[in-house]
Amino acid sequence: MAATEPIAKIVDTLEEATQSDEICLGDVLDEFGTAAFSSTLLAVALLLVSPLSGVPLFSSASGVAIFLIAGQGAVGRRSIWLPTKLVCLNMTSKRAERAISHARSVAAWLDRHSTRRLTPLVSPPMSRLLYAICAGAGLLLPLMEIVPMTSSLVGLSVSLIATALLARDGLIAIAGLTVMVLAASIPIAAFSAIFGS
Repeated sequence: MAATEPIAKIVDTLEEATQSDEICLGDVLDEFGTAAFSSTLLAVALLLVSPLSGVPLFSSASGVAIFLIAGQGAVGRRSIWLPTKLVCLNMTSKRAERAISHARSVAAWLDRHSTRRLTPLVSPPMSRLLYAICAGAGLLLPLMEIVPMTSSLVGLSVSLIATALLARDGLIAIAGLTVMVLAASIPIAAFSAIFGS
């Protein structure tokens, strides 16, 4: 894999972490290392963009993971801590294979379109703000799970922001924030229609 394809390399690493019959989030964390906040955040978000988002409670578990990873990045922790129950959350290898196949196409698109630009938007203190926004989105994911498509949109927005932090691309960060606003507007409109009628 070329050095100019960092997002695709993360998918390759994710694939290596999901080779056994039963995969847990701890395997993914071990593969990336506890100091790789943006890479681990991107890996979880890419899985959320995949068909795995339709698996009951997967979006909620991913939301908790995103909240914890991004929240710790926002406060400047040096290593990622996740609770044991979340680390030991399992999924089958067949589901993981389908998810990674889908993530690979997303990663290829991100690699083609990301470059170093508008770097003040992805440098401290703005980078910590971006982590905080992702943490907030993760916290809302369990509520969004009942509205179709929103969890995948949140996954896409977090993927874009994590990519922006990795590639130092402020324009990608703006795109991620735009998608996040769109994702948040869908459940708001849905709940307004339900409770406003």
